[in-house]
Amino acid sequence: MSTKNPWDINEMMKAFDPEQIARMWNPQMMFNMFQPPKGDMFDMESIIKSNQRNFDAMVEANKAAAEAYKDLLDKQMEIFGKLTLAARQQYEWAEDTAGPEQMTAKTKAMSEAVEEALRLMRKLAEATREANEDAFNTVRDQVNEAVDKMQKQQPPKKG
Repeated sequence: MSTKNPWDINEMMKAFDPEQIARMWNPQMMFNMFQPPKGDMFDMESIIKSNQRNFDAMVEANKAAAEAYKDLLDKQMEIFGKLTLAARQQYEWAEDTAGPEQMTAKTKAMSEAVEEALRLMRKLAEATREANEDAFNTVRDQVNEAVDKMQKQQPPKKG
């Protein structure tokens, strides 16, 4: 039975390591996927070299995106920490002046703090998802335009 903590922030952050992101977007590895099985139809090396600045910009953009997701997780943990600290302080106060009502109140306060922290963390994640979706939709439209432009430049098929 695995005892891994699914909420281990260190494990979560590995997915957003900028160096890992940079390796994923290595232009040579990407273009190797497109190499034809028989012979070279075009000089892939020159294509890579002529677009190196674009690959570098893409790597930097992906590193920035990874940093932004890391920042998002850090902010979510900050929210959780602030709200649960406030609840713990209230809990400690209730413990010092404890009667049955105060003990019930401290449990309720902690539960409400965790609930509120999770609600705010989810709200932050949803806002990030929506921003990503908007950005993707904008770029998708640009990709569709580029594909249409390339298709218009193709010579007609011989039949």
